[in-house]
Amino acid sequence: MRRLAVFLPLALPALAQVAVFPGWVRLVPPVVPDTTAYLTVENRGKVPLRLVGAETPVARRVSLHRDYREDRGGQVVLGMRPLPYVEIPPKTRVAFRPGGYHLMLEGLKAPLKAGEKVELTLRFQDGTQIRVSLPVEMR
Repeated sequence: MRRLAVFLPLALPALAQVAVFPGWVRLVPPVVPDTTAYLTVENRGKVPLRLVGAETPVARRVSLHRDYREDRGGQVVLGMRPLPYVEIPPKTRVAFRPGGYHLMLEGLKAPLKAGEKVELTLRFQDGTQIRVSLPVEMR
């Protein structure tokens, strides 16, 4: 797995313990107002990290979500739930991928195009902010 370039560290000690690996943003039809972003965050440190949010210039809001699958009375129900944060234990990776954790880009300001790059700023509880650039892809 290749590592993404990390830009503008605001908390250098924490930055040394965070690695972000390449991901992508889902291409959606122009009439769809929301999309999802996926990537992997690695905690190389000795203490837990807490991802508390993100922001991007291409959407009005970014929120953390996790997909779920439940059996309700013999019927399978699929959905997603918003999360206040995602905990990344020491020496582990948390993958944001279809069917699990993901970043919801809500209220797209303009339709996204395949191949364009979306800048995201990941925000951690300790004040660390990491900017990443993810390609828009149809998958």
